[in-house]
Amino acid sequence: MLGGGITGLSAAYTLARARLAGAPIEELLIEARDRVGGSIQTETVEGFLIEGGPDSFITEKPEAAALCRELGLGGSLLGSNDVGRRTYILHRSRLVPLPDGLMLLVPTRIWPMLTTPLLPFRSKLALAAEFFSKPSDADNGAPDDESVASFVGRHFGDAMTENIVDPLLAGVFGGDAAALSIRSVLPRFHTMEQKHGSLTRATLKAVRQRRAGALAGPNAAEAAPALFMTLKEGLGRIVEAVEQRLDSSRVFLERPVLAIEPYERDGDDRAYRVRCQGGVV
Repeated sequence: MLGGGITGLSAAYTLARARLAGAPIEELLIEARDRVGGSIQTETVEGFLIEGGPDSFITEKPEAAALCRELGLGGSLLGSNDVGRRTYILHRSRLVPLPDGLMLLVPTRIWPMLTTPLLPFRSKLALAAEFFSKPSDADNGAPDDESVASFVGRHFGDAMTENIVDPLLAGVFGGDAAALSIRSVLPRFHTMEQKHGSLTRATLKAVRQRRAGALAGPNAAEAAPALFMTLKEGLGRIVEAVEQRLDSSRVFLERPVLAIEPYERDGDDRAYRVRCQGGVV
């Protein structure tokens, strides 16, 4: 693996477990810096927990929480206080509150969307029309995969993308909605479109099911999971836990990669040599 961020660490951890289980593989992790973890960096300053990078992960993708539990960190998982959280977007030189009832990129309450200054009148009409979309609408011309910007634009209009979704995803994923894949970033919404057509109807149905589960089940938090999750000790704890489970002899720090060169090894023309600063790995 090239790069010791959370992706490289997770891949190395998975391959290491497979090797120990008998799989014929050899994993190596190469990192240019003097530590692993990538942008994740947690510090404690005068008793305060400070995140130098991401401070949480989105629960829409369950793999991060599953990894924490597998590492024995399940008891440290901490959900976001979505009721008490208030998000603002800088719009036309002033801070405008995010409309209530917005589930990531899908509105679930009509009045806050109709009264928000973040959207022009045309976009508000598009929000209302989206409720009546059918699965056949997605089948006509919708590609197998597309950018988040294109996906949201088809459903709610470009202003929704530019004024609401783009700022939100920039804070969550650190990327441009036009460069993020909907199937990679928010696969659930792609599935909703294929099944229901309307994202609004699908989301409202999911909300009703969660509420019913909360009333019937013993654990309301599980029936209505938080939008974001982190660890009480900070996300750096994930990095530490994975690193402790890796063979240090297979982790190479301060080795910037200079080139990846194909070469033939025992008749295998798909072998590659990684040339790093300081030698070949």
